[in-house]
Amino acid sequence: MKRRDFLTGSASALASSAAWAKRPDQAKLNRIGIMSVCFDPILKTPSSPADPKRTVDIMDFADLIAARYGVHRVEFQHTDFSSTEPAYFQEFRRRIRKAKSQVNQINLEFANLNISAADPVIRLEAIELTKSWIDHAVELDCPRVMLNQGTLAPEVRQSAVGTLKTMNAYAKAKNVFITMEPRWRADARNVPWDVFVDVIKASGIYANPDIGNFPDKESREAALPILYRMTAGSSHVKNIPEKFSTADGIKISKEAGYTGIYTIEARANNGPDPYVAVQTILDILLANI
Repeated sequence: MKRRDFLTGSASALASSAAWAKRPDQAKLNRIGIMSVCFDPILKTPSSPADPKRTVDIMDFADLIAARYGVHRVEFQHTDFSSTEPAYFQEFRRRIRKAKSQVNQINLEFANLNISAADPVIRLEAIELTKSWIDHAVELDCPRVMLNQGTLAPEVRQSAVGTLKTMNAYAKAKNVFITMEPRWRADARNVPWDVFVDVIKASGIYANPDIGNFPDKESREAALPILYRMTAGSSHVKNIPEKFSTADGIKISKEAGYTGIYTIEARANNGPDPYVAVQTILDILLANI
């Protein structure tokens, strides 16, 4: 072999090795998911399919995420789906499988139709609607649905737990987990995290920890270790550096023994480019999990 060819070959091998070394750890990527809400500004929606700013069809979402980020777990809002017909979900499942991906969770946002409704008729409607989406989760091979719990106000808390138990019995029969995440508001509707934990325990469902959903460092550090031990294997990860450290939240999860999925939830306050916002959180996760 000529010396020049040897040097050229060696340089190519080194470059290839360097490129390989920069590739994300697949074991880590397997523990990461990405929410559709990260791409709200560019996702086509049932209400605005012709908006020129919306360039990504929800059917293509799993392919996009897999190709761009190497991530094969995706999470949807129930409002993302343009139909609930069996044929639609069959095609959706086919597209998910084509991308070698899995639907990690479907997040259900039914407005006032939730477990905290004071009117028992509305709670019954919430039960029936939740059951139908548990069935849709089964159609999509999705192991979890996440509820919005509403206020969990003291006067409705007992009936809310009873409603959750009914939903959970149905979900268990279908091998689907029901989850809830802490939701903090700076007003009278705020649900203290310890109340949230008590409701989860009483109803037999699971927590979906969200590193960002706390008013301060003290409550975050007190709640997250408990919530990460109450999961069905899924959590949400935001990045709002002016309010909290995402890396510190991940560290708490690891200390709690969490081995589940970290799903990226980038929002408008992470910048105008959703691709960059997601990559920023992905980089934090890859460096810390």
